[in-house]
Amino acid sequence: MSIASQLKDYRLTFFINDVLDIDLKKYDDLEVTDREGDYSWYYFSKGENYPTFYLVFNNHEKGKLIPSQKGIDYYLFIKDCFDDDEISRITALLRKISGVLGVFRTDMESIKNMDSILEALELHELEKIIKPSSNLPGSFQ
Repeated sequence: MSIASQLKDYRLTFFINDVLDIDLKKYDDLEVTDREGDYSWYYFSKGENYPTFYLVFNNHEKGKLIPSQKGIDYYLFIKDCFDDDEISRITALLRKISGVLGVFRTDMESIKNMDSILEALELHELEKIIKPSSNLPGSFQ
């Protein structure tokens, strides 16, 4: 889902957490191989059998993460949410946030190089979330 907003990433995240009752947290910025710069990256997951949320800033002083999306400032990727009614509910809630100019459902298949961006998201999740938690004391490897 694409979001147009002039809010700073931490402010938008605060409001998204509030209206969706989730807990997006900032991690190291996302690096995408064929893009210059790093992009703010927020993550939330309740665990298996629940959707995973990624909020990514589209803008960087060296260029956009997705250059073809000129008016879009953020992307809220929702992994494992296949319910259209739930997506519509989330879209409606995000549109009510003061400072959000627009929320759009985006056809990710129509965006050039979207596969490399989605791959970067999953690799980033693996490196920043999954691997570190598997190294906790008492965990089996």
